[in-house]
Amino acid sequence: MKELQDILRLVRERPGPLALATLVRAEGASYRRTGARLLLDASGPLRGSLSGGCLEGDVQARALEALAQGRPKLVQYDLRGELDLVWGSGSGCEGVLDILIEPLPGFPQWMTWIEQAWASRTGIVLHTDLDPDGLGQRCLLAQAGDPGPGFTEIIHPPLALWILGASDDSRPLVHLAKALGWFVGVVDHRPAFAQPARFPEADAVRSGHPAQVLPTLPLDARSAVVLMTHHYAKDLEALRLLLPSKAGYLGLMGSRARGAKLLGELAAEGLHPDARLHTPVGLDLGATDPEGIALAILAEVQAFATERSGSSLGGTRTRVMP
Repeated sequence: MKELQDILRLVRERPGPLALATLVRAEGASYRRTGARLLLDASGPLRGSLSGGCLEGDVQARALEALAQGRPKLVQYDLRGELDLVWGSGSGCEGVLDILIEPLPGFPQWMTWIEQAWASRTGIVLHTDLDPDGLGQRCLLAQAGDPGPGFTEIIHPPLALWILGASDDSRPLVHLAKALGWFVGVVDHRPAFAQPARFPEADAVRSGHPAQVLPTLPLDARSAVVLMTHHYAKDLEALRLLLPSKAGYLGLMGSRARGAKLLGELAAEGLHPDARLHTPVGLDLGATDPEGIALAILAEVQAFATERSGSSLGGTRTRVMP
């Protein structure tokens, strides 16, 4: 997500001819998934990647050709077995990659579609024509399907993270979430803490009690709210308002005993957040400092948003680190 955000920003800001390379098909093993992009100019790559570095040099040469000719081209790279020797990469990817390389004369319409969708917190289904007669042309689809030869991708808006609590331990959470390209907002009932100067990276900083502020937040299915007020009554008040909301993820910082007490009070009021509330918030990474805890929280939100388990990709290994 951050990569695509940066590419759109650079295309808007940078003068001069630019080229964009997009991975539109991958058969077999691949370092990046389809939809990966690489923005280039005449001097080389600017942002993004398509491989572990084995293809970028040739993609750069093809991009210069596309810029000189003023038209896109579809290039196939076969990295299977002995054929990989052609590129001299020894990557062992064992895949076949199709990469669309196109010149960018200005800011293309399809990038505007993405920006407009993100501004309204909606996603789009973008189809790229790969037929030689219409190579590189884009259109929006009402829903994902099979519109014909081409590459179809669903582009979601960035995740939004609202942090309830503006203590110092919220700062690493803001910093790491922004590094991921998320929208980040901070809310606190204490005006002295809810100051933009304390959270310069945040997109929004709001002061007020939960009953005043929470109903005004633009929460949706791609919004996560993490309660870290360190104030029992404020957490309880906030949860009463957040449980019926559209927020996709709710997390509560604190001990299991504290969380159980809050859940008990809510249950007595007829609210049953057990299946909705993540408490204690975060994955079990063994973190004890604010930065590590922030990493654990964001890892859980990311896994939840992408419907992944958050478990190790390589499975359990013998511990050797001290």
